Amino acid sequence: MKKLIYLTAAALAAFAFTACEKTGGNENEETDPNFTENEGSFTYYGETYKTVTLENGSVWMAEPLRYVPEGYTVSADPADDNAHIWYPYAINEDGTTAALTDEASVNALGYLYDPYAAFIVSEINDDNKKSFEGIQGICPKGWHIPTKADFFALCGYASKAEGEEADQKDETAFLYDAASKGSNIGIFNEAGWNYVFSGAKTGTSYSKVVIDENKCSNPDFIGKPALNYIMASTYFNTMSSGTIQYYALMSTFTSAYKQGRLHLAGNNITNGVQVRCVKDAE
Repeated sequence: MKKLIYLTAAALAAFAFTACEKTGGNENEETDPNFTENEGSFTYYGETYKTVTLENGSVWMAEPLRYVPEGYTVSADPADDNAHIWYPYAINEDGTTAALTDEASVNALGYLYDPYAAFIVSEINDDNKKSFEGIQGICPKGWHIPTKADFFALCGYASKAEGEEADQKDETAFLYDAASKGSNIGIFNEAGWNYVFSGAKTGTSYSKVVIDENKCSNPDFIGKPALNYIMASTYFNTMSSGTIQYYALMSTFTSAYKQGRLHLAGNNITNGVQVRCVKDAE
């Protein structure tokens, strides 16, 4: 078993997992003894996840990942950039945020990962930033962190990446909706996606942008995090600050997009976001 450790010796000495953390590590053999695939679900390190086969033939996790690779621990502090994995959170009525460390919340919302944890790599820099597309990372054997192409085949809209002259659009994409300039959460849910509002850890805090009734047509969404990312493994851009970005499926709620627009945009590697794996094409 190959293990990649981020923690210092001092941190390892203090290493402790809470009761609701799921731990383990990927196997490098042809089969993974910690993974069992069933009809409509798979079990990975003792946790069972629902899956969905979409009409375009792609097979996705139908809920967020809640797996902690060997050598990592989960943090309740979004300012802790050494953690790489964070608890989900709630936005309180006063606009503050609170980490949700109970097992029910983790089961529903998953953990928030940065690309280091999701790809299981110790370094992301200018030399290797374009080398992770389609990586297995923390996904089971035979599955991978979605690529831009995986998501684009669904939503049909992607913000222009480094070197591109314009945004990309494909009106023939499976879940494309012209009014949404991409797709929207309702369309994804009709397809069986089971969209979950995990929010995002952005910079050193949890995103506090909340869905309100003036920018949303679905009352079930009110009060949930408005800014949600689902990680992709395709390189997007390097900002002027030097921060590397990867694509992610991003939600947007505005007066024009009251169903929650979904399209591909840049996600900083310092962010912690939802991860869902997609099955390798056969």
